[in-house]
Amino acid sequence: MNIKPQKGMQEYLPDAAAKRDLLMNTILETYTSCGFTRIYTPAVESAENLDKSDGGDNLNLIFKILKRGEKLEAALAKTPVDEKELSDLGLRYDLTLPLSRYYANNRNSLPNPFKCIQIDKVYRAERPQRGRLREFVQCDIDILGSDSICCEIELISVTAKALGKIGIGKFFVRVNDRRILRGTLRTMGFPEESLDTVCVTFDKLDKIGADGVAAELSEKGMPASAIESLSSLISKDSITLDDMAAYCKDDAEEAIASLRTIIETSNQLSDEYDVVFDPSLVRGQGYYTGTVFEVASEKFGGTVAGGGRYDGLIGRFTGEQIPAVGFSIGFERIFSIVTENNIELAGSRKRAAVLYKSEDILEAIRESEKLEGEYDVTLMLVPNPKKSDKVYSRAKSAGFDNIIKLNL
Repeated sequence: MNIKPQKGMQEYLPDAAAKRDLLMNTILETYTSCGFTRIYTPAVESAENLDKSDGGDNLNLIFKILKRGEKLEAALAKTPVDEKELSDLGLRYDLTLPLSRYYANNRNSLPNPFKCIQIDKVYRAERPQRGRLREFVQCDIDILGSDSICCEIELISVTAKALGKIGIGKFFVRVNDRRILRGTLRTMGFPEESLDTVCVTFDKLDKIGADGVAAELSEKGMPASAIESLSSLISKDSITLDDMAAYCKDDAEEAIASLRTIIETSNQLSDEYDVVFDPSLVRGQGYYTGTVFEVASEKFGGTVAGGGRYDGLIGRFTGEQIPAVGFSIGFERIFSIVTENNIELAGSRKRAAVLYKSEDILEAIRESEKLEGEYDVTLMLVPNPKKSDKVYSRAKSAGFDNIIKLNL
């Protein structure tokens, strides 16, 4: 039998697992100290919910679960076999869709607005490579039930506090509003019904460049004049909110004013990070309806957190529009930064080892209890006193800060 984990799945030795726990607890404690409460949702969702979630390219990365028993036999008996009929469940690809269903199911028992935490595993059928796993952890905070831009400002502040405690150095928060982009695209001549798919393509700007965006939009059959107008805009060295306002009509004025307030207020909260407007920021998920944001590390590069407002997703379950906005820290990206750069996390405790013979177990436990206030203590049995030096060497190589040899 194969002893290796499946491709895209990771396993962690004790030291790495302890570091992950400490990192996760740092994020969790920050979230809870700011008034957010933790919930849990199942890893499995109905295939129908996942397919209708408007998750962009993630919908192509869903791990599907086959039907069982007679239902599977009935689906296989059809000629020709319809692949869509073979699966009725799937693994969640993010935590937002499960949260939306959870809120719709439990909202009568929840406060309004509801401020919640989800720190859990999600699954995507990625092609495994550096930075892309099939099983990974996301750390989400969301505010449901309020359409106030105070929610965006609070989420930016809390997420920044968590990242600051981790110690990844200088970072900046990029923000945009899909309503502004949609207003611009509408003015340029893109059909109303195509705006979502155009936004998804535009989100790839930093990966495929302006020419790539134009080519993909051409493949999607978008009007040539609209593509030309968009290409002219994104070819500028920098685009300001005022530039976007010149394209937008009255339907985006409120969004522009709101985004200005979010940026200006957030920048007054701390000198440790900057909040900047980025017109190319879209986020790949189609369910985002307004503000979107990402956090990028200046020192280590790449995105370490992202999110946005998804006012329409919960309504797919309830039939009425319920505002919602969330921010997610990319745990695996942060973990790789911390480990690869030997960042010492706040709250790390010293470790002690107590070496003892079997007949001294009672005394060893009492000794460990004396040390627990200052150390995380490991009891290490010495099966043969003649080999105590070997056990001591093993403890030393494991990096214990204090090693106590009891009656050896």
